[in-house]
Amino acid sequence: MGWTIALDFALAGCSVTLFNTRAESSARARDNVGRGLALMRTTGLVSDEAAAAAPARIAYTTELAEAVAAQDFLVESIPEDLSLKQQLFRELDRLARPDTILTSNTTALSITAIASVCTRPERVLSVHYYLPAHLIPLVDVLPAESTDPAVIETACQFLEEIGKWPARFKRDAPGSVGPRLQAAMMSEAFKIVQEGVATPEMVDRIITMGIGRRFAITGIFDRLDLAGLDVAAVMSRSRGQPVPPVIAQHVERGELGVKTRQGFYSWDAAAAAALEERMARHLIELLKQDRARGLVRTPEGDAS
Repeated sequence: MGWTIALDFALAGCSVTLFNTRAESSARARDNVGRGLALMRTTGLVSDEAAAAAPARIAYTTELAEAVAAQDFLVESIPEDLSLKQQLFRELDRLARPDTILTSNTTALSITAIASVCTRPERVLSVHYYLPAHLIPLVDVLPAESTDPAVIETACQFLEEIGKWPARFKRDAPGSVGPRLQAAMMSEAFKIVQEGVATPEMVDRIITMGIGRRFAITGIFDRLDLAGLDVAAVMSRSRGQPVPPVIAQHVERGELGVKTRQGFYSWDAAAAAALEERMARHLIELLKQDRARGLVRTPEGDAS
């Protein structure tokens, strides 16, 4: 994760120092940065000039004090162990400038617990990236109990400036949203395999060639609006489950989604049509790739 965050900053024009405990880790990170940039360049995501300039903005060190001393914004990305993170944050708190923002890339731990060992918890927050950080725009921003709102605002503005989309949370919520949704899907996948319903390969293909493709364009709630919240209620009952209150409340008010122009979102005909077309174009491109790779056959009537 660390090198992908460093590359993201470097491509945005920031000077970065990447700390590793071992020189071998730094060497691997340097190689990964090179490969990452090569792929971004050959796919046209970045220009040749940007790809050539980025590596010079990343310095590598095995000395924590050297990595920390002159930085405005620090990102910790070590294993998910609270005691390890607290130990590191004690050092960051001691070594960094008083005005430095200290952030953790924690996936599941409380940022309040991490900040509790610092003398300046008001400058500590969670900035959670998604792997690979240089290719996924979403970043979760979660405050500790004592985080200064101005620090949160500064962090969000900085992230927007370097091309990220910060999801700003109002309170400390270990796991935030993305990891919790992923964990729920993984838990159900484990059950499906253990029950003998499907193999791991089948589960993965169902996600990558089915539901996962739609999630790239529509989330849970706009998808429900498109399908109809009354349909979602019927599906819950057919599974012998109670209708979730968040669905039932809309149905009781006659807010069924696109068909009534109001659901979780407000809709007009143009907005619904635009979303459906964007979805169709996305799926068409993926299907063309599948056919080109021989994953699925091209129908005989469509063969050229």
